[in-house]
Amino acid sequence: MTQATHHPSFDQLMEQYLGLESMEVTEELLDLCGASINTRALPRLRLRLHEEEAQIPLLNALGYVRMREKCEQLVASLHLLISFLEQEDQT
Repeated sequence: MTQATHHPSFDQLMEQYLGLESMEVTEELLDLCGASINTRALPRLRLRLHEEEAQIPLLNALGYVRMREKCEQLVASLHLLISFLEQEDQT
């Protein structure tokens, strides 16, 4: 029995990402792109990815398990969202 690969929709990726992101960054993205997030957000999303990736070792060293886990979730969400937008940018 083979299992179909589930690819989340853009709306699902955005919902997951924005649920994890801070209000400050969400507001900045809305100012940048209006009511819809699109490829104009890629530079800011990439910056957030690097910022969050840099936080993981520090949070881990300090023993902040829950904060590290949230950071890891945000990084995973950003990877998916950036990949989706990069593919959209190439079409």
